[in-house]
Amino acid sequence: MRFSKKLNSISLGQGQGPRAEAMMRGKWVFFQNCHLSPSWMPTLERLIENIDSDKVHRDFRLWLTSMPSPKFPVPILQNSSKMTVEPPRGIKANLLKSYTGYNDDFLNSCTKY
Repeated sequence: MRFSKKLNSISLGQGQGPRAEAMMRGKWVFFQNCHLSPSWMPTLERLIENIDSDKVHRDFRLWLTSMPSPKFPVPILQNSSKMTVEPPRGIKANLLKSYTGYNDDFLNSCTKY
């Protein structure tokens, strides 16, 4: 489905706000780690409130990830579809979940170095 051509992603923090703002007109936009950029959250709230459907791509979607944060704008949460992921209980379960997410090609490439 060629999602790599549809998706632009950025990990927020340390001055990434202007780059993230420029991405808001693309097709699918993925802002990771919103909790690392608390000073930019009011700007994100303003950008989302002022989305002009005539200026963004018709397939535009915005995905956000964040750890719980008191700085995350409540209006964004109220007007969004939310999904939560609970970490597995215990170190063993957490490691098993991490390792099952990798395929053999990835693991083989890691062992080459």
